Amino acid sequence: MEHQDQSIHQALDTLGEAFNEFKHTNDERLQQFQNRVNKVEVVLRRPSLETKSDEHHDTIPFMDYVRKGQDESNLQVKSLTSAQDGSGGFLIPKPVIDKIHSTLQSYSSLRNIARVTEVSTDALELLLDKGNADVGWVAETDDRPETNTPEFAKLRIPVHQVYAKPRASQKLLDDACIDLESWLISKIADRMAEAENQSFIKGDGNNKPKGFLTYPTVPLGQARWGSFEEVRSGKNGIIDDPDVLLTLFHALKPQYLKGAAWLMSRSTCAAVRQLKDANKQYLWQPGLLAGAPSSLLGHPVIISDDMPALTRDEASKAIAFGNWYEGYQIVDRAGVSLLRDPYSAKPYVEFYATKRVGGDVINFDAIKIINCAEAD
Repeated sequence: MEHQDQSIHQALDTLGEAFNEFKHTNDERLQQFQNRVNKVEVVLRRPSLETKSDEHHDTIPFMDYVRKGQDESNLQVKSLTSAQDGSGGFLIPKPVIDKIHSTLQSYSSLRNIARVTEVSTDALELLLDKGNADVGWVAETDDRPETNTPEFAKLRIPVHQVYAKPRASQKLLDDACIDLESWLISKIADRMAEAENQSFIKGDGNNKPKGFLTYPTVPLGQARWGSFEEVRSGKNGIIDDPDVLLTLFHALKPQYLKGAAWLMSRSTCAAVRQLKDANKQYLWQPGLLAGAPSSLLGHPVIISDDMPALTRDEASKAIAFGNWYEGYQIVDRAGVSLLRDPYSAKPYVEFYATKRVGGDVINFDAIKIINCAEAD
């Protein structure tokens, strides 16, 4: 009995020691937690001295990378590696990308009038109606004969890589007074817009968008999928008959007239501005407000020097008219990357910016062409 009591006392002593040890450990944890809570409260009670927007804050590490490169001692710049893309560059922050796209739109002639879609894949796939479904009229009790169904075409518009490679001296990058963000955006957008415009109009589709002028043309009334209807001016490299413009204008179906626009080069524009109707009134009407486009037969005129210029005795598809939103599709792959290269062009620093874009015709009936060429 005495031995049993001793065992009970030993068990109680062991249990008491374990409880005291647990209580001591738990008190320490509670004290550490309370200290953390107190620190958080101190931070929250401090007055906010931050005046910059979150958008600007997001671009700070990126602009540090642009000015100084990847500095391992700079934790903000080092954090950029989390946005590294497969090509070795860094994904540009969304606020900067939005500004690049906005600048691209102001520089690009077709981006303002065509359909633009952003994708996260390597291509945009569309199912296009190559014709219209047949309909018919019947009485209430008449048989309903089967109508022809439209023919569909599957179109895949892949995106291709376009790049810009502006360069700057390190002295310029070190100058804190220089708005480096605006400079970089302008240089990237200017180079890319130039390449895009050429491809949207004359691109062969080989590692670049498919331009609408690379498709064949047929005379009015012979429309078929894969070709545009055209009107010929009757003279190579010359347009001097206003009836040619009127014929093309009335060839466009009414459903496409709303939102339609003319597209031509400056040299073609100079010739068109001299054309008059039967009442000796100029067909061309200048824009009445600053920044407003001039109009031709009531529709805006978009000037692009990537359209063929008028050259005497040389045929050229110099004028296009149509609803570009219905007729041409531009595809943007989300994201723009930038690689800083201080070695290839010393003493300058090059910025290798890349984005992916595609384009192709989606409706051949929505666009018509004037071919400044002799009649067939």
